[in-house]
Formats: sequence, structure tokens, C-alpha cells
Amino acid sequence: MQRPRISRSPSFTFPRWFLAGLALAAIGVDLKGQESPDWQALPVPEEVLPSLESILATAGERAPELVQIGLDRQIANEELTIARSRLYPSVGVGGNLGYRYVDRQGQDNDSNASGSVSIGASRPLYHWGAVNARVRRGEIGVNNSLLSTRESFQATIQLLRAEYLSLILDQMKLRNLRLQRSNLERELETAQSRFDAGEISEEAFLSAQIGLDRSMIAIEETVDLREETLREFMRVSGLEERPEIPVSVPQLDLNRIERALREGTVGPTWVDRTFDIQTNRNRLDQLEETETIIRSQQRPKVNFSASISQAPVNTATKNNVDTVNYFAGLSVNWNVFDGFSTRASRRINLLEQRKLESRLLSREQELREEEQALRENLLIRLRKQRLAERKFQLDQRIYQRIKDEYGQGTVAENDFRVTQEDFYEEEYNLNVARARLLESISEYLVVVNRDRAVRFLEDAR
Repeated sequence: MQRPRISRSPSFTFPRWFLAGLALAAIGVDLKGQESPDWQALPVPEEVLPSLESILATAGERAPELVQIGLDRQIANEELTIARSRLYPSVGVGGNLGYRYVDRQGQDNDSNASGSVSIGASRPLYHWGAVNARVRRGEIGVNNSLLSTRESFQATIQLLRAEYLSLILDQMKLRNLRLQRSNLERELETAQSRFDAGEISEEAFLSAQIGLDRSMIAIEETVDLREETLREFMRVSGLEERPEIPVSVPQLDLNRIERALREGTVGPTWVDRTFDIQTNRNRLDQLEETETIIRSQQRPKVNFSASISQAPVNTATKNNVDTVNYFAGLSVNWNVFDGFSTRASRRINLLEQRKLESRLLSREQELREEEQALRENLLIRLRKQRLAERKFQLDQRIYQRIKDEYGQGTVAENDFRVTQEDFYEEEYNLNVARARLLESISEYLVVVNRDRAVRFLEDAR
């Protein structure tokens, strides 16, 4: 009797967009009064795979990729300290000690051991805003270094999510390949018996051997690939022990996800909160501060200065009289002409501003188009996923019925094993689709700057 077979549906893939972003606090209503999506309804892998959540928390503390970024942040803080130093008086101490000889024409020469000491202080009084501009530029640099840290961590999180899902899928694939090998070993035993009995040709027997050899090679390749992924996963996350890998990807609440995407809108201001736009606008602000600094270069700069010095001085009545000089007042420096260097610097800075403004406009449009494409892609994927879940429920019923009949002895072992192999393959394809859906949701949240994983970094800092 012909038994129903579980059909193997072709796997499907979708284009992936990977854009590092920064997650800020989610708000329920947009600034324009439009309802934003229920961001909590859009799950990320660590929220449906609790074992991954603890790994990401560890990555926020130990990930080697963040060490370099942490050093860059320290450099930015020190550069800010340098810029702020101009707000304080600078104090210097000087002195000399040696032998002094004075040669007077027509008079007695004079010579003696001599020494002097001085102490002075100065502070910028009016530099046309250049001092404060340097401080503001340093503060913007610190802010950008923080954004860079979060972007780097976000990219690390995305990589760990993808690799963790790959480890789950590789584990399921190995299960299927080992089942296939077990079935091929039984088929080879049967082929051996039939070949010895003269029932099949040598070519048919050798074909069975080749099929088994191919299966074993496929297992070895999958094991090697899984171990390579695992090693990279442990290196990137900073783990010291092999992590626990779940047996499957959990089923998602598709209705809730679709409702959040259809009923909510990101609003017109979401682009302003993205990492890329924030960073470039900060750079534009830095260029504006640089313009102030450049303009001051050919303007008179006023400083307050004070000094005290002590040194031996010859007077009309006596030589080597210890004398103390006190000074307090204003000093002015003015770079009147520098060979058009300042003018060229202003021109370069202005061109850099125009170039960055053009890039900002282009990037804002790209982000809006990317968000729309990702949203549409998600809605299509949800429809396909819903059909895949329904079909798998039907496959489960078929598989369970044949399994029960096999236990009752009404289905041949070979028919049961073929059905089992088909069912496991369909289960694997379903989990691949669930993993890709989770990755797509994560990518969408990164683009619109709503990924909640950045809290692992903030908690660790």
C-alpha cells in the first residue's frame, strides 16, 4: 500500500541588510503624534533563546572587539582634557645660573657669578571664541566615540546572533545527516545481501557504497564548519567554555509581529536618532567649530599675563643689585599675514561642510528607503512563515500517524525511515525560516535604532 510522503518544500532566502545602529529608549508615541510600533512585539533572538541572553551580557564585558574601541574613547577623553586646558591659566617657572662678564669700552670690565629666577602666568582673555570652540569640538569627539562604541557593540551583537542561530541549525543538520547515514548503512547491507545473491548488479551495489561515502563526507564537512563557527563565536563573545546550544528555534507569535508592523509607523523623525545620522551631524558641528578657530587665526588675540622675576642688575651707584620685577597686564598677538594659509584653510573647511551636508541628505533618503524595504520584506516573510507553520503541522500529523502504524506493525520499516527522513528535513527547513525571520527583525530594529541589545553594553559600563 502506497504510504503518504512528506513533500520536501524548497528553502527560500531573502536579501539581508546589515547596518550597525544604536538603540535608544523606546517611545510609544512619535513626536508628531503618530503611533509608533509596539517594539516589544518584535522579538530578537536572545528574547526567545534565554541561553543567548546571558552570552550577550558576557560579551558586553569581555568581547575583545570592544577593547580597541574602549581605548579610542579614552583617547577622546584625553583630547577633551587638552582642549579644556586653555580655559585655565598656564603657569611657568624659569631660572638661570652661571658666570656673567661685561666688557665696557674705555671703562673697567665687570664679571661675577650670576643667577636669576622668574615665575609667570598667562590666560587667554579674548580669542574670538576659538578657545570655547576647541572645547566644544572635544566634547563632540567624546560623544562620537561613545556612539562608535555602541555601533561596534551592535555589530558584535548581530554577529553573535547570526552565529548562534547557525549553531542551532548546524546541530539539526547533523542530526539529519546522521539519520541519513544510518538509513544508507541499512540500504548498503541490503544491497550487499542482494548482490551476493545475484539479485542486483555490481554497479547498483557500488552506487550504494558511493551514496554512503558521500553522506559521511557531508557529516565531516558540517562538523568542521560547526566547530569553526563555534570557535569564532567563543572568541567574539569572550566565552571561555563551550555554550549550551538549544535543539531548535522556538516558534514566534506571527500575529503579534504583523500587527505591530501594520498598525504602527516609525514616524518622520526616526532617522534623526540613527547612529549614522547622529555621527555625521556631530562631525558637521565639529567643522563649524573648526571654522570659528580658523577665523581667529588672523585676528588679534588678547591674553592676560603676570610675572615675577628676580635677577642682579647694575645701577648707576652699584653693580649686582638684587632686583625684583613685577608685571601684570594684557598682551596682544596678531598674525597679520600668513601667506594666504588661513584663507585656504577656511575654503577647505567650507568644502568639507558642503560635502558632509550632501552625504547627510543622501544617507537620510537611503535609510528611509531601507526601512520601507525591510518592513515590506518582513510582511512578506511573515505570510510565508505562516504557511510554513501550517504545512509543518500537517507534516507532523502525517509523521505521527505513520509512526504509530509502524509501531503497530502495519507499516514497513523502510517506509517509516523514508518518512522520518523527510519529516526531519522539513523540520530543519522550518527552523531555517524561523532563524531568518528573527535575523530580519533584528536588522529592521537596528536600522530604525530600536534594538534593545545595547542595554548589555550600558549595563556593563
